[in-house]
Amino acid sequence: MADWYYAVGQDRNGPVGEEELHSLIKSGKIDRETYVWRDGMESWQSAGEHSELAKAFVSPPPLPSANMPRLPPPAFQPTSPKTGVVITSRPWPRFWARFIDNLILVPLLGFGVGTATAIYAPDIYIQLVTMNAALFSALMLPLVALVLALFMIATGSTIGKAIVGVRVPVPNDRNRARFFLARELRVWASGLGLGIPFVALFTQIHQYRRLSSDNTTSYDEGNPTVIANPSTLRLGAAAVIALAVFCGNVVLRVADEDANRSLTTTQVWVNPVTNKSALIAKTWQPKEMNTNSGRAFYFASNELLAEAIFGYEQFPSEAANALSYAEAFKQAIASSVTITSEWRPVTVQGMPGLRATGSSVKFKDSVVEATVVVSGKNAWRTITFVRGSSPQQSAEKDKFVHAIFGTVN
Repeated sequence: MADWYYAVGQDRNGPVGEEELHSLIKSGKIDRETYVWRDGMESWQSAGEHSELAKAFVSPPPLPSANMPRLPPPAFQPTSPKTGVVITSRPWPRFWARFIDNLILVPLLGFGVGTATAIYAPDIYIQLVTMNAALFSALMLPLVALVLALFMIATGSTIGKAIVGVRVPVPNDRNRARFFLARELRVWASGLGLGIPFVALFTQIHQYRRLSSDNTTSYDEGNPTVIANPSTLRLGAAAVIALAVFCGNVVLRVADEDANRSLTTTQVWVNPVTNKSALIAKTWQPKEMNTNSGRAFYFASNELLAEAIFGYEQFPSEAANALSYAEAFKQAIASSVTITSEWRPVTVQGMPGLRATGSSVKFKDSVVEATVVVSGKNAWRTITFVRGSSPQQSAEKDKFVHAIFGTVN
């Protein structure tokens, strides 16, 4: 026997056998006005008009009285499931829903990835900080797709779909988790063009044209119809929300670009002890520290995951020994820094000095470098902390130390 399909509201149900169909008629779930279809029929037909089903209805429908108002035309005009016609899925509501989801999740997940890498993988964090923003967003899309699939599995919707009023039914014979995971993967590939801007333009135009011509998107072929037919008011509210979130993203993007520029632009720092100036990267934010003797200046760079302290002391005579001072400095910082190498001679800005390396007691992944220069009665020192070992971090640290010692003489 042929399988039957029947429409209830906006949903198409089936297939069901003929016995089950008659049971649904007896229970009242299918009445004379319910549209039904089976293989061999040219189009959907109300059950009461079908010759084989009409006799299943025991009593005829009541005749309308003179005072009974005329029924409005049905909102649902079903079509054959084999035609692939989508009558409840418009392109723009689906676009706004996806747009809102991406606008919210890309920066949120990007912040999470940035925080995690800053803590556990500083070298990767530096690469992310200096990465092109469009490329970073494209790399985040697979992670966004996974999170959206998890939302759909858990709640049946996402933030954007809930706002716009888009619903994606699950086929009766499919596993819910596998269906949504596979669908999001297909959306990312054939809908968003793998996040590649030029490719995404063509894939989205292609999917828009399919929906505009009453077809399904390529990633929804063979699946139940996606419901995307909100009211004008709801769609307008969604557009306003999307605009607000977009503006928020623009503000974040500007702040991110400022952070990137701070790695390449410079600022002037004046040494208060000598009144000489140094040209250092804008990423270093300076402030003076409180000390028991001498003076010390603290510099921090969030973008480089680096810190530095530049200190000065003056001796009562010129008989100070650089190695003795370096060893005393080593003991003074022992509670927070472990110097693991011997002091080795270096020349900084034409001045002889000593340098040693070590590690932070608190942050085991921090690379510490201490440099000491003694000139007459004056002793100068820097100690740098860098979490990570990327070439960019090392280069910026070396440039900073070289520039800061330029203010000594």
